[in-house]
Amino acid sequence: MVDLNWQFHPLEGIVLAGVLFALYYWIIRMRCQARKAQTYIFAAVLAVSVCSFTSLTLVKEYDNNKATNSGYSQSPQPYTASDPAASDSPYKENVALMEPSDNPWDDILQVRSTKFLTGVYAAGVLVVVVSFVAQLLWLLRLRRRSLFEMEEDGVGVYTTQNGVPFSVFNSVFLPSSLDDKIRRYALIHEKSHIRHHHFLKLCMLLLLVALNWFNPFVWMFFNEMKMQQELEVDTDVLDEGIDRRSYQMSLLEVCVQNSRWLMVQSAFGAKSLKQRIIFMNRKINGLASNLRLAACILVMGGAFAASIAVRANISYIVSHHPLEGCWTMDFTRPANTTEELYPPFKQYAFYNHDTFFSPHFRKRDGLNFFFGFSGEEVVMRDGTLVNAHGDALVYRFVTDDIFQCDWNKSTTDNSLAQGEVITDQWSRATPPADVTRAFSLACEAGNANKKPLDGVWQQEPSDGNMKSQTFVLVNDNLLMAIEYAPDQDESIYRYSGGGFSCVITTDGKRAEAKYMNATIVMQDNDHAVMHVEGHDKDTRLRRVTMPPYIHRMLATTKVGGQ
Repeated sequence: MVDLNWQFHPLEGIVLAGVLFALYYWIIRMRCQARKAQTYIFAAVLAVSVCSFTSLTLVKEYDNNKATNSGYSQSPQPYTASDPAASDSPYKENVALMEPSDNPWDDILQVRSTKFLTGVYAAGVLVVVVSFVAQLLWLLRLRRRSLFEMEEDGVGVYTTQNGVPFSVFNSVFLPSSLDDKIRRYALIHEKSHIRHHHFLKLCMLLLLVALNWFNPFVWMFFNEMKMQQELEVDTDVLDEGIDRRSYQMSLLEVCVQNSRWLMVQSAFGAKSLKQRIIFMNRKINGLASNLRLAACILVMGGAFAASIAVRANISYIVSHHPLEGCWTMDFTRPANTTEELYPPFKQYAFYNHDTFFSPHFRKRDGLNFFFGFSGEEVVMRDGTLVNAHGDALVYRFVTDDIFQCDWNKSTTDNSLAQGEVITDQWSRATPPADVTRAFSLACEAGNANKKPLDGVWQQEPSDGNMKSQTFVLVNDNLLMAIEYAPDQDESIYRYSGGGFSCVITTDGKRAEAKYMNATIVMQDNDHAVMHVEGHDKDTRLRRVTMPPYIHRMLATTKVGGQ
């Protein structure tokens, strides 16, 4: 399987642009018909853009059915997380596997520096876009201040005080100082620009230039596109029967006045007047142009494929990891004692390749239950779990269906001494069918449309600064409310919170959840109000798309469902 990922690779984009520009300069420029050259330029800039912002990941699956018990003692020694290297535990070798290069997430410091570079990049894009918009506004203002003369073949002709003729969309602007002959040449010239939609093509290309503002070769391609448009129009003018020498002399008269600064302005003059005159005096063969373009496109494809292949990643998915599936907690205890503390509630843990989700149920009656949860992104390797912070969590199998793991007590848990290492024991389990069905229905709420209330709703914060996020997921006769507390570090995929699931009865745009004594009434298609008995204030809800982290969390429960 091949995945396309959005990643920023500016250096690769610059190198590819340099190769493609050299190809253009030595094979196409001044040797190929102008329209063919424009096709190459646009294709080259598009290829550079894709190269600069994407990468491929080849996902390979491998079997990992090796017995994880091998090398592990049936009654392991306590593991000391504070100094794994000094421990005599037979599992310390697994901790050594956790090198920085093994961490699939970027180092947090690198992530923060990336945010700064992202800001710099965004500022560059903004500068180009704002400059473009300012120029468009200037053109609109110039049109209002120009004198309309006539409309010919759907083209509006305006007289302006600007020094050189130019065209914008279907409007031609001619300086009032031009004599009749040059004015006639200029009108033919600019009408040809309009016929070929050159202004629109430049605007489209400029959007790609804005994305690649850091790439000097892309700017060179942009300037070449403007020159190729002039070459194409010059050919059209001569095909109208205009005398070549007379037309070239008119270019000399006008070009010396050209101080053009607009990036998207198709102008009568050009700084590359020498190249334009040389091109007009050449005889360009159509077949040769097609062959040159075809050869360059083939080489471009090869260079593009090579640039993508060089940095393509190979990602291995464990097809049968020992921890994949559902587990239930047997007990928890300090690692240096034998005193087992049984949890006061039923707790499950779901592992699915890269996601860990652990809900616990304090009260359950079929689809009606209250639950808390925690979870995070993980990478599973033999003997080691790596969490979103890059911390190693050692697990060991007691039997094929029972494993133990060690973890450091969090600062929010006051039941044990701070910094103490905790051992949990889990047994493989099959969750109740009602619980699996409830999570599955909630996961599919984003695509449900049987009833008006079906979908995902988010509670509107009352103070505008609510740290947790509350979502209400409705699917037919099920309602699941989830209060999600995101990790303070936005670069970490970790979640915790609580919620409830209950059966509801719906009547059009109104639903009642008797299990929680709540009523939801739709105000319009995207807004609703939820009233909970005993609460003074109603809760306002708005329809949203399913957040990816909520969907990922709920979808993890499917691995142990059947």
